[in-house]
Amino acid sequence: MPLEAGYDVARRKGVMGRLPLELARAGNLDEFDADPLGFLARTRAALGDMFVVREGGPIFSRTADCAGTVAVFGVAGQRAVLSDIETFHLPVSAARQLALPPRVANLTCGLHTMRGQQHAAHKRVLTGVLGDGFARHAGAVWAALEAFTARWRPGDEIDLLDTMRRLALSLSSAVLFGDRPGDGVAIASLAEVYFQLRREVSAPWAAAGAAGRQALVAVGRPLDESLRSYVRQRRREAGATPPTGILARLAWARTGAGELLDEAAVVGHANVLLVSTTEPIAVALTWILLVLSQLPDLRARLRRRALDHPAASSRPAPVRSARADLLESVIAECLRLLPPNAMMTRVTARPAQLLDVSLPEGYEIILCPFVAHRDPATFRPMRFLPARWHGARPSPFAYLAFGAGGHSCVGRSLAGHLI
Repeated sequence: MPLEAGYDVARRKGVMGRLPLELARAGNLDEFDADPLGFLARTRAALGDMFVVREGGPIFSRTADCAGTVAVFGVAGQRAVLSDIETFHLPVSAARQLALPPRVANLTCGLHTMRGQQHAAHKRVLTGVLGDGFARHAGAVWAALEAFTARWRPGDEIDLLDTMRRLALSLSSAVLFGDRPGDGVAIASLAEVYFQLRREVSAPWAAAGAAGRQALVAVGRPLDESLRSYVRQRRREAGATPPTGILARLAWARTGAGELLDEAAVVGHANVLLVSTTEPIAVALTWILLVLSQLPDLRARLRRRALDHPAASSRPAPVRSARADLLESVIAECLRLLPPNAMMTRVTARPAQLLDVSLPEGYEIILCPFVAHRDPATFRPMRFLPARWHGARPSPFAYLAFGAGGHSCVGRSLAGHLI
């Protein structure tokens, strides 16, 4: 079938229900279900930077009374959506859809669920907790990496994603829990189980039944209690010992008014940090290793660069400087081609103008970093070119590996070091 035959490329001038005016419609939703990333790439090439993917309902968000789903591409559109978190919200939490108990629902209450002054205040606190550089945690991470990889033997066969998940869990625990990584691994493991189960139960194609909800609550309650117990213990120790982990510092962090964060807020932020320093890191490491497995010459260059550097055998900051050019560029290029967050979803909280198109309240918007990172206006898309990052500074709304705008990753620097 020719590409154009799969689409209604006619521009609709009249109002059709609550649908936006003058938007091309991408037909054949079955093709989206079969190959969403390929479908969006092909449709964007045919229809441009904004088009209707589905009429009469959402795809990802389960938004009530949603008139449809629009895909948006290009720096201008991505900037407009990601910069205005008051108009373009993240979808309603699955916790509300599932009517989870308040303490379990609180486990996913992080910056991404906040707006306005609350968002600004908590972002300042988290930036202060996370933004003091990697040096504070580098020794613990290096030790955890050495301990984990010491078990590897040449010729061993491993499940790569599972292994990277266990590695990410070990590294994350070293950073978040500092001098108590044993307790950290237990809590982080529980958080990982909760995250995977929540993703399965809340997926748009999943039936949010009683059994799934019950399983989620059964894991969420002990996770909440474990985090609260950790926070209370660290607060009792305030002043006795300096905090060596990010979560201890978060437990002791104070707002601009000088008050400790509410315990529930600390627990919500802590769980989000546990998730964001494990699963995305594991996925990124998996893709990077798979890419390098196909490029033996590049692997050899990376090995020589590390071994030839005069400080390569010391730890850990000199190693960071040794990898700062070639390896950093390789990582950036891998994240361009294969971003962990291949798809992003927002919902209009009120009627909005987007690229001169009027969108009603409750409309679902799809952004796709996977396709955006292949935009020929910014990148030579299908070439693996680490050298492109030598001095390159693409717009943060063109390179979305860590999000952009109001809900960009506050722990981007930490994530970059863990990778």
